Order: sequence, then structure tokens, then C-alpha cells
Amino acid sequence: MQVSDVQIRRAHPDEWAAVRDVRLAALANAPDAFASTLARERDRDEAEWRSRIALIPWFLAWHEGRPAGLVAAFPVTHPGPAGPAHPAGEWHLVSMWVPPGVRGSGVAGLLVTAVVEHARAAGAGRVTLWVATGNPRAAVFYRRMGFQPTGRRQVYDRADAADLDEEELARDVAGASTAGPGHARAAATSQPQRRP
Repeated sequence: MQVSDVQIRRAHPDEWAAVRDVRLAALANAPDAFASTLARERDRDEAEWRSRIALIPWFLAWHEGRPAGLVAAFPVTHPGPAGPAHPAGEWHLVSMWVPPGVRGSGVAGLLVTAVVEHARAAGAGRVTLWVATGNPRAAVFYRRMGFQPTGRRQVYDRADAADLDEEELARDVAGASTAGPGHARAAATSQPQRRP
């Protein structure tokens, strides 16, 4: 796969089936890398998938008309005196996955770049993520992309699966280069927000 043949695009709610299929493939392939589980996600109906895609940005990697990876992000909320606040200062990367046959091709770097560029455009200065401590390949990849450990760790309680031990990583995004070493840059295209 040539990374130059890959297009990263923000998913539209009408692409709910593609997002669902990639997400379910991710959970089946790497069940210990995600906070959610295949059983939980498989039970979501079309309306739930559409709503999730409309609520936060999901980015799909497309190669030859087929999805080749997925990532999502959301603004970090911190409680304030008047309730939750949505500071533009920090976004959180979630649901990152590329199929085994695509790993090492640069597609994952393009997906992370889409999130970083989206966060920067929203005025963020930082992107954070949690990586499973049992997933050293992902940790090395994120470090190559400029993420560093924050020193925070958590054990995420998953009622329908084993607990997930995670380490938080963060990357400054304001004014920083978005492409990691050896990764080609590609423009992430955003489709206009449409309501279902």
C-alpha cells in the first residue's frame, strides 16, 4: 500500500456502517487495547452509530474505496462552577486502529495527524491519549509521533472484560509539526457537519 494513495476523511453520519465495521474489526483484533468491548459495540443500532459520529469527529483512512483505519477524538471537559466546560485547550484521541496488514505503512501516522490538525484548528494546545501498558508497539508508535508520558496511569474497569491498565501520553500541538518522522503528510478533509 502506498501511503500517497490513502485519503483521510472525517466520517459523516451516513458512513455509520463503515465506521461500525472498522470499529468492530478493531475490537475483535485487539480486545485488550480498547476500553470498550466487541459485545458492547456490536449491540449498538444505526441510530446510536449515527449519533456518535455526529457528536465527535471520527476519521477514516480510505484506500481504493475501502476503509483502512479509524480514529476519533473529543474535547476534554473539566468540571467548572457552572457545570462541564469544554476548553479548546485539550483534545483526547481514542479508538485508534489500523488492520494488521496496514501497520507500518504510514496510515496510522496520517490518522494521528488528522486528529492533531483538527485539535489545532479548534485552538487546542495539546492532545492526550491512553495506551494499554500491554501494547508496547502502540506506545513506541505514539512516541515517534511526538507523544510523551505524563506520569498518569489508570486501571480502567471493564465490566464485561478484564480491567485495562493504561498510561497517559500527551503531545503539544500548537505550532508543532504534525507528521512524525518518516511519515508522509496528507491533508485531512472535513465534510460539512450535517445533522441526521
